[in-house]
Amino acid sequence: MKHHGRSVALFLTAAMFCGIGGGCDGVDTDAASDYIWGNVAIGGGGYVTGMEYNPKEEGLVYARTDIGGLYRRKDGGDWVAITDFLGSDEWSYIGIESMATDPVEPNRVYFAGGTYMNDDAALFASDDYGETWTRFDVPFGCGGNQSGRGCGERMQVNPNDNKEVWFGSRDSGLWWTQDYGETWEEVTSFPEKGNYKQEGNSIGILWVEFDPTSTDMYVGVAMTDGVCIYKTSDSGESWTALSANVPGMYPLHADFSSSGKLYLSYSDNCGPNLSPTAGAVYCYDPAADSFADITPDLGDGRQGGFGGISVDAQNPDTVVVSTLGWWADEGDNLYYTTDGGATWSGLFNAVSGESNFQMDTTEASWLDWGRGENQAKTGWWVADVNINPFNSDEAMYGTGATIYSTRNLTQMGTEPVTIAFDAYGLEETAVYKMVTPPSDGETPQMYSIMGDLTGFSHLDVTVCPDDAHFMKNGNPTDLDCAFLNPNYAVYASEEETTTLTYTTDGGATWETVEHKPDPATGGKVAMAADGSTYIWVPNSVSGQPYITDDLGETWYYVEGLGFGAQVAADRVNPDLFYATYNGLFYVSHDGGFTFESTGQMVAESAEPIPVPGQEGHVWMSSTSMMMYTEDAGENFSNTKSLPNVTCIGFGKGKNDDSYPVIYALGDDGEHGDGIYRSEDKGESWVRINDEQHLFGNLNGYITGDGNIYGRVYVATNGRGIIMGDIDQ
Repeated sequence: MKHHGRSVALFLTAAMFCGIGGGCDGVDTDAASDYIWGNVAIGGGGYVTGMEYNPKEEGLVYARTDIGGLYRRKDGGDWVAITDFLGSDEWSYIGIESMATDPVEPNRVYFAGGTYMNDDAALFASDDYGETWTRFDVPFGCGGNQSGRGCGERMQVNPNDNKEVWFGSRDSGLWWTQDYGETWEEVTSFPEKGNYKQEGNSIGILWVEFDPTSTDMYVGVAMTDGVCIYKTSDSGESWTALSANVPGMYPLHADFSSSGKLYLSYSDNCGPNLSPTAGAVYCYDPAADSFADITPDLGDGRQGGFGGISVDAQNPDTVVVSTLGWWADEGDNLYYTTDGGATWSGLFNAVSGESNFQMDTTEASWLDWGRGENQAKTGWWVADVNINPFNSDEAMYGTGATIYSTRNLTQMGTEPVTIAFDAYGLEETAVYKMVTPPSDGETPQMYSIMGDLTGFSHLDVTVCPDDAHFMKNGNPTDLDCAFLNPNYAVYASEEETTTLTYTTDGGATWETVEHKPDPATGGKVAMAADGSTYIWVPNSVSGQPYITDDLGETWYYVEGLGFGAQVAADRVNPDLFYATYNGLFYVSHDGGFTFESTGQMVAESAEPIPVPGQEGHVWMSSTSMMMYTEDAGENFSNTKSLPNVTCIGFGKGKNDDSYPVIYALGDDGEHGDGIYRSEDKGESWVRINDEQHLFGNLNGYITGDGNIYGRVYVATNGRGIIMGDIDQ
């Protein structure tokens, strides 16, 4: 195969955009402001498929996600994203198939990036904790967001010769590098590629493990006949198959004890989309070449299979294993043994009702998910669990929504185990839209909508939302709020029973509209500046817009608009609404009940973006130009100073009398995703991100903060809500 290695430096300057020391028709790249990048705090929000502690450097741990990239944490600090150098042209690499932390040189770390099997994949290597990377493109795909994505780890560093790193692919066998990841090649001697498929996807090699008492290496592979484990004693020159253990089940995870016993967790499928219905836990003794069934049997109503398994580095007979696919009211269970599996304790017993754990979600109480007096679930889709090699009380595990860690694991069976939220800094939501009205400290700083979680009312974007301000219900399509009264907001959803939902108290409570004027769902919403009316344009064939002046009790047809209308509310005058329809600009002066064309032509797909604090000011953008009006659409001006614009938004100006700052997303076709700022109505622009901060897959929505000059928010598909601030 051809080697396409590439060294990716993560500290490139913005001057590289449009050429060194140059600009692009009004785009200033030399004077780009230095920005500090982070996230609006939510607390995960997506599937964390694996975690790995470094066994040599205390406090070093990595976490992988299915669509949000790779994270690193040091010394108990917040998680830090280390794959933000990947932009939209390389979005497929942010689905992390597997990772490996070097047990000899902890500065070295590796990952396999590839979200779907039919997209590009690559193997990445770093020798500086993930600050910079070398990429090696491979001729096969990965499935970071497909069935079996919680298996592993498929990638491991050889502790006996750490120049060697091994990776098991899904359909192209076993691969290795002998030069710290500079080059890779297939291990053609390995006899199997795996013949089990799930949801049409190859699962392939499940994991690679090294026996700490010898130089032997073991590889797990998904085979339907149960011959799933292979051993080599000569660095892959030859392989021996272990006898079939439990045909029809697959060893999803494996971990060696320091005494040389291999602990295995089995399920009858590889999860997580398809929940396992049966499972087992085994211990393999290489000295005796025998398997022992140590499956926990507590009469607790256990369902599903087993996901992660981990042996305590300080106590070779101490093991923790997670269930996978147990949809009990409490969530997935953890089982714990201190005698090699002879006896077990569990977090709970669904039959007796006994509970031996206490969830601590105080730092992200939305994870309570409206359970009221019942504590939060332990989590679901728990495919990986890891005991901290330096702290036997801490076992970290990933869920479909966040990361949790135990605080006193060694006390399981004698006192309740505290399980605490542990995902600060790790954000993995797929965000659709954010609205950022001016806030007085009592009203929301932001409203957001997103996949899976619906969305939030953010009272403080630096603090994870509480459960009361978690929307919870519906697959949202649009969102708006009243800028003169930010406690009023409304969102539309594709769910039939929660198509329109509104709040009048800043998101502390949400009410569903029961009297819809149309059986359709989804669509767009626009709320008057004072919240007195809002317009709904449903996702229906007729496309007839409707308006209500009593929060949805009664409805009226909007006159003058039809199918495909894009509607927005002025941010100052409650009587003003705007729309683009059939290539013309429309305005309403009666609170949205009737619209008339101003005669101004606009792009068919142009969405009107009203300017906060500026009555009658509306901007629109297309890939070729931006246009704006300052008189409610009677006249328009054009600006061509920024090419290839995908979306624009507004934030607070530098001074109280300054025009709002304009933010935009664009791409010059050479350097990837650009985030831009203009303080002179689009006459000139500064690119405020660089090649270190491309953030994977941007979702095409941007806005500034209503109160903080220079702060920008960007929606992503998998990296949450990116937040940038000027470096003071």
